[in-house]
Formats: sequence, structure tokens, C-alpha cells
Amino acid sequence: MDVRSGDRVTWRGVRRYNADTDAWASLDPLADIGPRAVVLIHGLDEPGGIWDELAPALAQEGHTVLRFDYANDQAVVRSADAFERALVDLRTRGLSEIDLVCHSMGGLVSREVLSRDGYLDRGVPVGTLITLGTPHKGSPWARMRSVAEAREQVQRWAESDDLDPKRLLGYFNDGEGQAGIDLMPDSAFLAQLNERSIPDGIRVVCVVGRTDTPSTLVGTLSNASARSVLRDIVGEKQSKRILSQVEALGAELGDGVVPVSSAVMDGATDVVIVNANHRGMIRTIEIEERVRAEANLPDAIEPPAIRVVLDRLRRE
Repeated sequence: MDVRSGDRVTWRGVRRYNADTDAWASLDPLADIGPRAVVLIHGLDEPGGIWDELAPALAQEGHTVLRFDYANDQAVVRSADAFERALVDLRTRGLSEIDLVCHSMGGLVSREVLSRDGYLDRGVPVGTLITLGTPHKGSPWARMRSVAEAREQVQRWAESDDLDPKRLLGYFNDGEGQAGIDLMPDSAFLAQLNERSIPDGIRVVCVVGRTDTPSTLVGTLSNASARSVLRDIVGEKQSKRILSQVEALGAELGDGVVPVSSAVMDGATDVVIVNANHRGMIRTIEIEERVRAEANLPDAIEPPAIRVVLDRLRRE
């Protein structure tokens, strides 16, 4: 399904990666997908491009690569409803097994589907579930998610060809922000999700980012001039409250967004810690990519989680 806002089109649903064109295309209703595939599912406030390096790497290893996109600001349960419908449809197309690779909130969307009663009677069986920086126990940064939402829309606009200001209104398609509430450590959604289990037989791999570098927001607000600007914008009282929150969040670095303890799913026996931040574990940061290209510098080192994913999904 395409959702339109002005002349902006945002895809919602399943697409297939084409290695020959290095592009994604909608599924042909008559096309043969094959018996197995890897399905990628993104996280909260994802402007696109998170799979730009992983998808070709998986295809080179011989995997059929699909991705699921959804309105990522709506309640996780609603996103899971859409994902379950997609997985039921994939089963009718002849898929007999899939592996799931999920970044951030995408892991919660997948767990919500897999732990539902009767899923195995409806959807495609899952062999391996890999979560990349998923906040299984929540993220304290969810309380600051308006900053991430602004980043998403500005990045979409900056990467567009026409720089149409209408693109900055893309948040209207993303839901009403319920996902940020669901991701809070004390949310009702996480409480009920963590009381349920996914089916036996699914291999769970948790990739956890750990970095000594504070997030951009923490680093920026450590600057005296930035703090002064913040006071001018929101006032003394509000600025103190924001600074207090940011400093507290910065103490739980993890990958800069998700604390290490939250990124490990209860019961997981395969836990891999990588030295990377939340997004950089699986994708080179776009601004770094652009600077290197314009300065004719060598490509950045491959994000560390890519090798982990390829290793865990390698077929005998």
C-alpha cells in the first residue's frame, strides 16, 4: 500500500531486494519467491536506508532478501497487526521458512507477532530472530522521541531530489506517537510483551551496541553556548528539566539509545556485543558517507553487526 501526502509517497508493506539494480521493488503477485527468505524490519523514526549495506551483503551470500516497512510512530501492536498480515500473505506465496533481522523497535514488532496465540498456524515459520539494538526492556530515550522524529523528517527532506518543504510534514503518515509511549521502560505494552514467550525452536540472537561516545544530543548540550541557546528558547525552568533528563540518559550509554541491559532479550543465549552506536552498528552514518565521497576518502569500515548477521544466517 502507498500512503500519499501531497506528492510524497511512502511505502507500507513488503518489498524485495534486487541485487542487479541495488534497489527495492514491490512483490509481483505471480513471482516465485522460493522456500526461504530473510525479512528485514526497521525501527522507530527510521527515514529509510538502514538496510543499504546489509541487503546487498545478504544477497551476495545467496539469500532472498525482503523488507517490511510500516507507519513506525503508531502503537507497536498496530504495526504488529500489519506485519502479521504480511507474514500470512508470504506463507500463501510458498515460503516455508524465514529468518527475521530487526533493528531497534522492529524486534518488538516481531516479538509481538511471534508470541501471539496460534501464530504458527497462520504465518511463516521462523528459523532465526536477530535483534539489533532492540529495547526489549525499553529505552529511557523514548521520553525524548520528539527529537528523533524531527531528525527523521529533516533527513527525508535533505535526501529528496526537489527539497520540497511539504516533505517535512511526513510525520502525519507515521502515526500519532504511541510508539514512543510503548518504548518507555515502564510501559504497559512492554510489561505484557515480556510476560509472553516466542515459540520453541526459534533461535534468538541479540546484537548489543556499546560505545564510549555520547549521543549527539548529549554532546551538544554539554556545550555552554548550546545550553544558553536552550535557555533562551524554552526558559530557565524548562531548560533545567531537559538538561537533567539528558544527563541522566547519557549515564546509560549502551549504544547511545538503548542500554546494554535492555538490548538483551530474556532467555537469549546468543548475545554479541559490538563497539558501535545504535544506528552505526548496521549502517555507515549517512553524513560520514557523503563527506568521504566528496573528499575522495576510502570507504568507512563495515558496520560490525553486518558480519554477525551473515555469520548467524550462513547456511551449511
